[in-house]
Amino acid sequence: MSQTRPVSPPPFRALVAGAGLTGCLAALALARAGWVVEVVDPLRRDALLGRQRAYALSQSSLLLLRQLGLASTLAPHLRGFDQLTLQANRGCTQAHVHWSDLPRDAPPAVGWIAEHRPVMATLLRHLDQESDVTLKLGVSAVATSSPGRAGEAGDDTWDLVVAADGLRSRVRQTAGVGRWGWRYNQSCITVQVRLHGGDSTRAWEVFREEGPLAVLPMGQGRAQIVWSTSCARAATLTTMDPQAFSRALAAVLPKPVERMTVLNTPRAFPVGLQLAQRLRQGKVLLLGEAAHCCHPLGGQGLNLCWRDVSCLHALACKVGQGQRPIHWLLRCYGRQRWVDTVATLLATDGLLRLFTPGRLTRCRWLLVPLQRFSLALLRR
Repeated sequence: MSQTRPVSPPPFRALVAGAGLTGCLAALALARAGWVVEVVDPLRRDALLGRQRAYALSQSSLLLLRQLGLASTLAPHLRGFDQLTLQANRGCTQAHVHWSDLPRDAPPAVGWIAEHRPVMATLLRHLDQESDVTLKLGVSAVATSSPGRAGEAGDDTWDLVVAADGLRSRVRQTAGVGRWGWRYNQSCITVQVRLHGGDSTRAWEVFREEGPLAVLPMGQGRAQIVWSTSCARAATLTTMDPQAFSRALAAVLPKPVERMTVLNTPRAFPVGLQLAQRLRQGKVLLLGEAAHCCHPLGGQGLNLCWRDVSCLHALACKVGQGQRPIHWLLRCYGRQRWVDTVATLLATDGLLRLFTPGRLTRCRWLLVPLQRFSLALLRR
């Protein structure tokens, strides 16, 4: 008598709206957890690759890349820095975070600088190679199976819809999820420069009267500058001729780095704090800037987004292996991500308000507690 083999249940299906860094990483995380994934984005490949900026990745982000089997292929594009110096207004008040302060089993770096284009290209290439991933670029997310409404009861097209389509998320809006937040009277100028002088393996966070300034080493003498200033001054700075802008930037760089050459056109964007009122609506989960946005102080933005992906990956693995039902994932995601998200937003907002004009001199003593806070974040 022949035995009937048990029939494996069909894999879970997910729609990921948004093919930026967070959306691509979320799609790979779901695929590695055994899900069938479709990724849609209204931008085409060249537009997704076209951003000229760099990101500071933390230990938690590198751990996620290792878990997804991406660390080795991305390693050539990650530039480690072994020291972070916190400085008050270009003065002598400083605090330092060194990789030797971290646990012994931690990678030998405080963080890593990643340029957008090679990282984005690597993630897209991995998506192209995944048999269970369909990548549709140049396609509106809301026009594809109405992903915001796909989370409604009775729609069986997708088991999960991931909204990773950015700050102005169409999927979040279609799902009817509001948001809280406010704008700061600041804009951030991003520009890449070639430095002459200073330590090429040191990152800087300088707390200035007009706002924080970060110097992120990119290797080969290059650095990404993230310069926070008033919206009015940012508009003036970004319309200056290259020589005038170089002089203005040289005046605010940390003291060991006094000379540099500007490599690209400076760009400014307004900054604020945004938080979705819910991280889950039906079958829709909000990830990345669709869920939250904070000031780039401390480089927390992308790392917070990727911690969303890390949480989703852990939950999706248990569901994909049959250990938990899908409704468990939907219920747990928002609960698990809420505390970390709110804590990070409040921390960046609080630091920004502490180091405001008129308070900077009085708050210099906070650099040592801030150093310890930075270490706590890195250890986590």
